Amino acid sequence: MLLMGLDLWSEPDYFFWPPQYAFLMNDNGIDGIAVIVGIGLLVYAGMNIHDNQVAGILLGISAAFVTMITGIEIMHMIFAGQLRMGIPAILGFYMVLNILQIARDRNTKR
Repeated sequence: MLLMGLDLWSEPDYFFWPPQYAFLMNDNGIDGIAVIVGIGLLVYAGMNIHDNQVAGILLGISAAFVTMITGIEIMHMIFAGQLRMGIPAILGFYMVLNILQIARDRNTKR
């Protein structure tokens, strides 16, 4: 999450379609959320905390963010013909599945 947020933050014009929403999709505030959640996940893992509520919040925000980014990348592939977004979309889909699997495993190990 941290690296995804930093990458999107460093590329101010990564998303461009549809043009009327490009300013919203490239907003640094949204990228900042990914950076903050990524730092939160690193701190959570590094401190060896076992709080399901904190983990649930961090994993929920991560899943929502990555799902949103993956959906936008798929829209760029389909409607703007940008096939270069195919690999990031596939990796994003895999990342969402991974996050959901981790959340499910944490929930069943109570």
